[in-house]
Amino acid sequence: AAPTAPHSVLSCMPVNNGKQVVLEFGDESRYEVHSQWLRDSNPSNRGADFYRTSASDVWNLKKYTVSQVTPVEGGRRVEVTYDIATGGQHTETFEAHWLHAFAPFVGKALNASAVPAPKIQGTGSMLGELYRKRMPWKSDVEMPTFEAATLVSSEEEQIKFLEAMICPGICLIKGVGTPDKLEREFAGKPIEELVFKLIGKMNQHPVRSTNYGVMRKTAESAKQGADYDMSNPLSMHTDHSVYQALREKQGADYDMSNPLSMHTDHSVYQGTPGFLQFLYQAEGSVRSKVCDGLALAEYVKEHHPKAYKLLTEVQMTHSSRNTLYTREGAPRSVYDKETAPAPFELVNTHSIIELDAKGNVEKVVQSETKRGVGAVPYEVYDDFMEAYELWTKLVEDDRFIKHFDWPEGSAVVTNNWRTLHGRASVPREMSRTMAFGYVNKILVENRYRLLKQNQAERANPEMDSRWLTRVPNQVLERMVLASE
Repeated sequence: AAPTAPHSVLSCMPVNNGKQVVLEFGDESRYEVHSQWLRDSNPSNRGADFYRTSASDVWNLKKYTVSQVTPVEGGRRVEVTYDIATGGQHTETFEAHWLHAFAPFVGKALNASAVPAPKIQGTGSMLGELYRKRMPWKSDVEMPTFEAATLVSSEEEQIKFLEAMICPGICLIKGVGTPDKLEREFAGKPIEELVFKLIGKMNQHPVRSTNYGVMRKTAESAKQGADYDMSNPLSMHTDHSVYQALREKQGADYDMSNPLSMHTDHSVYQGTPGFLQFLYQAEGSVRSKVCDGLALAEYVKEHHPKAYKLLTEVQMTHSSRNTLYTREGAPRSVYDKETAPAPFELVNTHSIIELDAKGNVEKVVQSETKRGVGAVPYEVYDDFMEAYELWTKLVEDDRFIKHFDWPEGSAVVTNNWRTLHGRASVPREMSRTMAFGYVNKILVENRYRLLKQNQAERANPEMDSRWLTRVPNQVLERMVLASE
């Protein structure tokens, strides 16, 4: 005989006059669950739009008690019959796999094999297991590489891509192609369309007419001096701290003749909405660099614990006023006195290294050029500034910096909450056009959730969207792991 699956239901029975049901599974765990919870949770309560069919069903739950519960199809399903207080009966079926995933969260453990799950707090994450297993990397890291066409056609590749965005938090996508035109409204179309197919729409800038930005350098401007001189080094950083003007010869929001330290983007945006950053090489081939904020944080924690404490606890402010675009969403020079801007303020006060509730590194926010006026408390000022100076030197340390070739028609994708990047090295004789955009964390999390639901359904078609949707991530994670 085939071995009994851990989630199979071996036995079940109503107790306490049908108010609860006892379930015994193939892994020998036994739980007692509420009958009202069973009635309230069955997929028959929702319609084709995945919403509940009636807002009044909750008022009738007390009318239902279980009179009979039976394993069917070798324990793969459970059939439940309810007596209705107003008369009649109602019968419905549950997938054993689904019940087994929920039982530790909603049931009372009845034996040693039934281990209660931690109380669900918050939305959780289907990427949670990957977060827990993240490993830091240094200059010798191997950057994952994907082909754009394969990513579009394969959900399995999309899963690998999003997992790579958690660890190591960097990748190169080849074969994105080049745009039909290099003008601002067209230069980023290939990456915009690719991101939409993989995840969804990129974040919309508050003013800019496109949801991607464009940076450009021509071979001529490299000799004359451009609004951005991309031949000059830019320090490691995260993006979305401030957007850059796009057109040549109009003056830059940044003087790119000065070096820019390694940084993350969106440092001035509260909450750092740019979780994934897409950098698309529409024209030209360059060499660029990234470094791992997780590796930097762990290095400081191990070798400079006092500095680590300060960098995780003391708050600093990144802030700017953006005047880089017109009210029509077109880029403008900050030195242009004739064209009116559409200004908006940005401010984000935070620690450099942000920790989650369990003390793990959740986010690194770093951009020296976007650092505002600090309000660091007097008593820790000297120590904090020493710690910050240490940090800004480490982000430029060659031990941590990965250099890589970045060919035309490809895209670099970074986890902007983890990975810092710097200015690409561009040959003076080369023209370059680069488009950039961002996707928020919620969109990434829920896209991964959908992909894992589809993957689980392919592995077990009986566990379809009726059972895999509308459930907490913590429960879905148990169902998905059991399907792998």
